Amino acid sequence: MLQTTVIRSSGYLKQKLIMEQEKEFTRELNPNFFKLWDLKCVQKWRDEQKHLKDWCSFEIYAKTTKDLEMNVWNGTHPVKENTTKHICKSGTKVRVWMVSRFGDVGVTDNLETPKGYDVRGLDADIDLTDYEFLERVS
Repeated sequence: MLQTTVIRSSGYLKQKLIMEQEKEFTRELNPNFFKLWDLKCVQKWRDEQKHLKDWCSFEIYAKTTKDLEMNVWNGTHPVKENTTKHICKSGTKVRVWMVSRFGDVGVTDNLETPKGYDVRGLDADIDLTDYEFLERVS
């Protein structure tokens, strides 16, 4: 019976911690993520949003605040055997390739011929800094 009580208590504490973390994910505490997310959410097909700039209007760059392990897939299956890994050093300029509804971003350090993100799961407000939004020329 004691073990069951401990497990329930532990589960309650985990649930409480998750709820506290969810409460902390706000525009005020995560301004970089929400700037990216707002660009992603523009719906050009809506009349009231046709004039807005969207995700495709920019190439977005940032600098890393820590070393990151990049996983570069060469496009051949199986993926695991055709992926090379390298370390992207802290302070390296990267391209922000995607922003997710789960609150993370994906980046690549391939600035010449980017084809997707090489690492995902980054916190836009902790793992990246010094954002640059370069407007694309139509």
